Amino acid sequence: MRPSLALCLAALIALPAHANICAVDEAAVEARIAELEGRYGLVLSDIGCDVNTIPARQIMCDSAENPQDDTLWRMGRLDTLAWVYAVENATGQEVNQEDPP
Repeated sequence: MRPSLALCLAALIALPAHANICAVDEAAVEARIAELEGRYGLVLSDIGCDVNTIPARQIMCDSAENPQDDTLWRMGRLDTLAWVYAVENATGQEVNQEDPP
């Protein structure tokens, strides 16, 4: 059964009201980055901001350029480090940090 258009529109209208529910604990993000960078500090971001046509990456790069609100970029950094950590733990093999898969 397909949802009605009215139901979909009602859900979209309600989204901004719930935006603050997903607040980011910036201190927790930074603490976890600090932990992982000790082991995976050579791993670089997979997002290049010089030539970027993907809208989500453009948003990330805009965040990186704003030092007062770079939370999104820092969360991306945590995601990159956590991914390498997860790959190593899942495979039991060390990842080449300068050229991760």
